[in-house]
Amino acid sequence: MMDSIQSFDALPHNLRECFLDMGSFLKDQKIIASTIIDLWSELHGKENNICMSYLQELASHNLLKLLPLGKNKYEDGFFNEFLVTQDNISREFAIHQCEKESLSILQRKRLNLDIQENKFPNWCLNQTQPVTLNASLLSISTDDSFTSCWVEIRCPNVEILVLNLSSSTYALPNFIATMEKLKVVMIINHGFELTKLTNLSCLSLLPNLRRIRFEKVSITLHDIPKLQLKCLEKLSLWLCRFNDAPNELEDLEVDVTETLQSLQEIEIDYCYNLIELPHWVSQVVSLKKLSITNCNKLCRLLEGICSLRNLEMLRVISCSNLFELPKTSERLNNLRLLDVSGCFQLKKLPLEIGKLQKLNKILMRNCYRCELPDSVKNLENLEVRCDEGTVFLWERFKQKMKNLTIIEEETEHNLNLLQLL
Repeated sequence: MMDSIQSFDALPHNLRECFLDMGSFLKDQKIIASTIIDLWSELHGKENNICMSYLQELASHNLLKLLPLGKNKYEDGFFNEFLVTQDNISREFAIHQCEKESLSILQRKRLNLDIQENKFPNWCLNQTQPVTLNASLLSISTDDSFTSCWVEIRCPNVEILVLNLSSSTYALPNFIATMEKLKVVMIINHGFELTKLTNLSCLSLLPNLRRIRFEKVSITLHDIPKLQLKCLEKLSLWLCRFNDAPNELEDLEVDVTETLQSLQEIEIDYCYNLIELPHWVSQVVSLKKLSITNCNKLCRLLEGICSLRNLEMLRVISCSNLFELPKTSERLNNLRLLDVSGCFQLKKLPLEIGKLQKLNKILMRNCYRCELPDSVKNLENLEVRCDEGTVFLWERFKQKMKNLTIIEEETEHNLNLLQLL
């Protein structure tokens, strides 16, 4: 504990604030770095790269651990290959510091609400009217016996909501619908089995909700556009199961260009039953980043995603059954980065990829079966990251391409990944 106090006292004010936020996550939790970065970006108004530097700084003070899971570097704006852990002593110290800020539970800026066996703390009960919280960061934790029997709570100032759950079925509380300042929702299942998530409609029409993260839950992707999340900028799905029937993926009754008009980033990671993207994704014309990683049943991408004229980054990483990219990918005029690393079944890059004049970076480690079309010679100022199994594919174009940079990297198996799953 003394080491934690000394490290905390040595921090500047902004890093102290960020460290105190870590008390919202459960002890011994394995946290994807982008989860924390999303929280800090919205709560403290910092750029993603600055938030990543905060993680590194806290790690240097031994207040948390930051472990790399793979080769991708975060300068490309992809933070899912870093794992964050904190020991229980650091977490308890962060919670203790938050409690010192105000003697009144209702007035604290950061508040942890722990519900065990449907029993709420006494301060939630025996009120003549629903209790009102001042917190801007609210973390609610429930055990596997929780039956989603919620008491009414007023949370007018909550900007970040972290729901830590472990039950097989979980209904979101209705009082979320009154959180008009809510910017980020993180729903994290810590149980061994996936949680069936219900009452998603309470997220509908929230005027400031910008980021949603689902972890280890079962949901219907078809329902996302129906929530009319007009301010939503980022949707993250990790280890989720999708309940969509094939016809639901085809038919959509809402105008996605209106209901998801601000959505810029979608991350789908370790979602094993994802066979294809829902068709509404190809209608999100505001989308700039699409990342699909470790989804082994995905065999192709929708041809419709070529209509995403604002797409700048397309990552399809370690999708072992992906065998082709959309044939009309040359319509992605703003694409700057393409990452198909680990897609060892990929047969070829799109025929007219050379028309993507803004494409300046391709990552394709472990893509030794992939053929390169002759049109790649038209790409200028291109950086290619590959391994010894794919470097020869590019070497034959080196004399034909202007300012081609080939960076060969060793393929490594990182054992930190075993801590994640």
